[in-house]
Amino acid sequence: MFDYVAWRGDITFDTIPFNKIDALLLSHLSYSLLNGLVSSSFEESKTLSQLSKDFKAASDYEDRLKIGFVINKNTPELLAKTAKSLRFKNVRICGYREIFSEENVEQFAAMTYIIKNGKNEEVIISYRGTDDTLVGWKEDFNIVWQDQIPAQKDALVYIEDAAKFFKNDFVIVGHSKGGNLAINTAVKCGEKIQKRIKQIYNFDGPGFSEDFFNQPEYLAIESKLVNIYPEMSLVGMIFHHPKKYEIVKSDGFAVMQHDPLTWQIMGSSFENKRDFTNESKIFYRDLNEWVERLEPEQTKKFVTALWDIIMASDVKTLTELSKSGFISGAKMFGKMATMDRESKEEVRVVLDLLRDIVFKDTQLGKVLRFKKEL
Repeated sequence: MFDYVAWRGDITFDTIPFNKIDALLLSHLSYSLLNGLVSSSFEESKTLSQLSKDFKAASDYEDRLKIGFVINKNTPELLAKTAKSLRFKNVRICGYREIFSEENVEQFAAMTYIIKNGKNEEVIISYRGTDDTLVGWKEDFNIVWQDQIPAQKDALVYIEDAAKFFKNDFVIVGHSKGGNLAINTAVKCGEKIQKRIKQIYNFDGPGFSEDFFNQPEYLAIESKLVNIYPEMSLVGMIFHHPKKYEIVKSDGFAVMQHDPLTWQIMGSSFENKRDFTNESKIFYRDLNEWVERLEPEQTKKFVTALWDIIMASDVKTLTELSKSGFISGAKMFGKMATMDRESKEEVRVVLDLLRDIVFKDTQLGKVLRFKKEL
């Protein structure tokens, strides 16, 4: 990504129009902590160049650099480099909205970019993916059993507000959970707004049930959808993904390939791979088989029990959890010990099913099943 800004940063959108690399770049910049620096309204905007200056001048600048365990630590530097480039410095940003609620189990953020392209303007709506907070990850788990998580509902409110303000058509982008929000929004926003969506970019976002892809509202936007995954994808293999997609070469290790800054770029395109890794394929098969065998109420109880245990650690972020080590572990084990018998049994049954599915095609799986029968 840094290479792209260096190689193509001096080429304006008049010369090379907005493309999928730009879409990935702007979706990733949405992880930047911009609260108080960008207006929540669409009427007030500022250039990326000015935003970068305001970001560095912020009284809490050092805190804004701490974006957490799962987001690439070089993201603030990418914002600074992008803001200095001829291609991006005059891109305007507005409509920054961020919602965080432990009570409602919601982590949501969105922003809008306005790109001048000759006499025309491109309006890019970007949804943020999951951040470092445990609440954000708990909300992701709730996708398994909730019809619509709070972030999906607020993503719809956001695009409705944007559609009222802007007269232009627009593009929707998102990485990780942001990709899921982008697709869900395009499908559920209604025919009037759907017709104004030019393209939807989903970068390694978790998927949906098989039924989701058969509904007329999805089929109406399917041709506008661009799905891109790294070769070792785990997040993008959660639930079912769209049939058409592009696979990108990454220099990240295993699950770290989810990080867009590890994706390999050549010019205005990605370096592609022909197929997912075997690990991704196995994860996709086993996880979805496991989820589909569970009853909705059973899934809800399992997810609730699991997160009761995790939240007993008394930390708020993955970074804190990784640093607290033994203390958090002891608190979680303590919570497990106090769970009622029914909750423990629900967790055991669900985990036993997962074990059987994961090991079903291996010698180890055969041994485990044999011992269980004995």
